[in-house]
Amino acid sequence: MFALEPVIVERLRAALGAAWTVKGYTSDDGNRDAFPFASVFFGDGNIADNKTSALAVQPGWRVSLVARTGEGAAELLDAAFSAAIASLHNWAPGSAAGRRWARMFLVRFAPPQYADAGLTGVELLFSTTAQYRGQD
Repeated sequence: MFALEPVIVERLRAALGAAWTVKGYTSDDGNRDAFPFASVFFGDGNIADNKTSALAVQPGWRVSLVARTGEGAAELLDAAFSAAIASLHNWAPGSAAGRRWARMFLVRFAPPQYADAGLTGVELLFSTTAQYRGQD
């Protein structure tokens, strides 16, 4: 499941462009002090279908978009919000670490979970599904 993170990060980097620093949670590349900043991380999970020998795991991938408050922040975040949805909603990431993943869907968005003076942003939660085998 975690092998999907760098696939999502690369897709989001292409969508947001060079002005944005985009990182995955499990990666240590890039600078988390550079703004505007986008972070991709596993943030939720469900079981979409539960059969006797297999189940459909449904991770939620959070995309956190953060900018410094001030002139232009609203326009910057609005454009990034639109670009993230255009890039990830209904996109099929394909295979990661040998597991095939279904299309991703935006399931909710909200203000960031933290409050930090001088920063503003939004968190989007995208969901996808893949099958995992258990005992027969």
